[in-house]
Amino acid sequence: MKKKWFSMMMAAIMATGCLTACGGGEDAAGTTDAASGDTINIGVVAPLTGSYALFGESGKNSIEMAVEEINEAGGILGKKVKVVEYVDDKGDSTEAVNAYNRLSGQGVSAVIGSFSSSCSIPMAERAQEEGMLLVSPTATNAKFTLIGDHIFRACFIDPIQGPTMAKFAADEGAKKAAIIYAKDDDYSNGLYETISETWTETYGGELVYSGECTTKDTDFTAQAAQVVASGAEVLFYPAMLDTVPLLVQQAREAGFEGMIIGGDGWDGSDTTGVEDYFNNTYYTNHYAPEDPSEKVQTYVTKYKEAFGEDTLTSIGACYYDAFMMIMQAIEAAGSAEPDDIAAAMTGMNYEGVTGSFTLDENGDPKKPITFVEFVDGSPVWKANVTAE
Repeated sequence: MKKKWFSMMMAAIMATGCLTACGGGEDAAGTTDAASGDTINIGVVAPLTGSYALFGESGKNSIEMAVEEINEAGGILGKKVKVVEYVDDKGDSTEAVNAYNRLSGQGVSAVIGSFSSSCSIPMAERAQEEGMLLVSPTATNAKFTLIGDHIFRACFIDPIQGPTMAKFAADEGAKKAAIIYAKDDDYSNGLYETISETWTETYGGELVYSGECTTKDTDFTAQAAQVVASGAEVLFYPAMLDTVPLLVQQAREAGFEGMIIGGDGWDGSDTTGVEDYFNNTYYTNHYAPEDPSEKVQTYVTKYKEAFGEDTLTSIGACYYDAFMMIMQAIEAAGSAEPDDIAAAMTGMNYEGVTGSFTLDENGDPKKPITFVEFVDGSPVWKANVTAE
């Protein structure tokens, strides 16, 4: 109900402006009828350059694969599907809004993106104002879908991911925990809040140290020393992949021998040369390539054949599912108009590469979380865990 209430409030706020901004044959974004023409047009925002370019490339590859599959099967509603453009947000929130604005004027039925919560949240604010459908593959911050009824995601959310990380550590026997988080990142802040609250209130653990960093830091020696001095048995580091090898190495060199646990932003971390430091290190993920399910193995096999395995990530699988969720909704609605797609997505049941799930009233999937363990520096499926 929170999402519905938020949408009603947003509609009331926007009503006056819409009287002058909307008119003719165009929608609030100034775009033409999304259902016209010979194709159904989709726009994609992803970090194609910068620190998260691996994820952007994986997402782009996966959507290209999905488009080919849909079109080879005859398209949707008798039309071919087309990605009008893949726009690079460079992992920057301002660039993400610019990317969204670029796409919303091209007659698209929906926009997919972006990878991070920090980029996706401001995009969602624009999309909701304009009545555009926006589906993020991997924005886990809870605020994202609460922005309105045209905003959905293909991934689990931090209020589920954080408690599940805490549960995993508690199940492994840890009693004392430390957390280091990036204060300038929505994703990291969201996980910090849910991990720390669940750790102490649900599992009765002791939070013996909380340390801050930024997404640009490379020196974690001071925080690592504090972690060791605190007597922590587990260190949570909810941050993105680019700083993970540095943090893990410096924590181990400082003498920390306990578990180190990260979120889904760890996927794709480069362990080259520091493999031994990653022993007893785990992270959450959206799926595992080793999963024997037919959907997973079909996706993994096709991806490797087309693009190799260097860019095979769970983020790409989430981009694939985000695209296929939209296709399923368009078919169910019998329409490629954003309003109709949004109505069809609300409460939808979906079976995909990253799991089978139902979208709740906020547009969030309900599904278990995969835990991955580093073994000799390589990620290996550990367990599927559902938070209590």
